[in-house]
Amino acid sequence: MNNLKQIRELYGATQEQIAQAINVNRVTVANWENGTSVASSSNQEKLSIYYGIGPEYFYEKELDEVAKKIVTDTSTRAQELTQNSQGKRVKEQDFHKIFESVTFKQAMAQYMFSMKMLLATADSGELDKLKTAALINRKMGARLDAIIDLREQEESSGEPSLFDLIEEVENGE
Repeated sequence: MNNLKQIRELYGATQEQIAQAINVNRVTVANWENGTSVASSSNQEKLSIYYGIGPEYFYEKELDEVAKKIVTDTSTRAQELTQNSQGKRVKEQDFHKIFESVTFKQAMAQYMFSMKMLLATADSGELDKLKTAALINRKMGARLDAIIDLREQEESSGEPSLFDLIEEVENGE
């Protein structure tokens, strides 16, 4: 299953816009969409942030009406922001800058601070919201575990990583 093209079209973006947003080239996006290659876990997370839906919808889960609505609503909000800023902001450029400038170390520090704030305010949180936060944390942890497992497999095999191979293709090596 591969829903990437359908999601992009629902969103109303071009392959070039997606490529610019997540810092890959357009051919890479085309290859993901036609099944020639698969987006790495980190690129799936970037796409997930961009489209506003979980990465499970890209390759694993059927794109239901709820997910389609989330994608179109996210697109509408992005267009409204662009219009409200009188065309001065472009979502793809903003995303590109974020993904280019934020290091893993910075993201980790922000994550730790956010988790500490969540825990510090948990006493005033509604029980159902606390349970939802815990579920989100478990699911995010499972995604991180999957990335770790893949990296460990790549490192122990002695073969180049998926990231290295993609970078090699993109650089024409």
